[in-house]
Amino acid sequence: MIGEDEIIFSGKYKEFSFNARYGLKNAGGKDAAFALCEIVKKIEPYAYEFSGIDCKKVEAVASKAGKDLPSIAKYIRENRMRKQLEETLSNELLVTAAESYFFSRALANAGVSVLPEASSGLKAESEIVEGQIVFIGKYKEWVGIKKLALEGAEDWEVSGILCNAVETAIRKAFQFCGENEEISVSGKRKSFGNAADLLDELAGKMGNDKTKNSYIVVKSLEALGYAPYANAGMLTAAHPELKPKKPKGRIAKG
Repeated sequence: MIGEDEIIFSGKYKEFSFNARYGLKNAGGKDAAFALCEIVKKIEPYAYEFSGIDCKKVEAVASKAGKDLPSIAKYIRENRMRKQLEETLSNELLVTAAESYFFSRALANAGVSVLPEASSGLKAESEIVEGQIVFIGKYKEWVGIKKLALEGAEDWEVSGILCNAVETAIRKAFQFCGENEEISVSGKRKSFGNAADLLDELAGKMGNDKTKNSYIVVKSLEALGYAPYANAGMLTAAHPELKPKKPKGRIAKG
């Protein structure tokens, strides 16, 4: 069992290398959120890079979408988005990854972060774990552990573990900043048309709280099926092995 409160990431694969430990003894929620956000900033680009999509081609599409939410909505309405994104791929089963990266980059270009605004005086220490990618977090009652042995690992497996770490880190960072509200999109099905309508709607909800703005945008797009951050779900069509295993046997009720 993990003892002290801390967040650790360690991994080296091809051109990717990042090692950090943030001690969280006597730390507040914003400190923990800051540590998680710093890790996401370092690892998320490689989650997309190793996924199998052509990041530069998707970035080129996103660069045309404008500098605010209404402009992104307008661009989506005026273009055949799925076709554009499929044309960037060598494996069409990765279209969900291309969609995710498109929204990630389009939002960034519009000045909308997928992370909460969290500042802290925490400094990272070096923490190296050889032969593995490791993400370990413990803060108060939360414990999270993600590991992948690198011997014989393929790019998509590395992308998968990085995606898992990013998903967990973003969710917990928002929670540690006080954002935990359930957000739904009223049963709307996943479609770019609905995404455009949603972005127009969200533009009218933006206020002065950047963390709340980010949370509303991220969770709304996520609810529609377009998570704008690296996530394991974007890889499962191409790599079903990454789907969570269902528990065997009967599940107790209650």
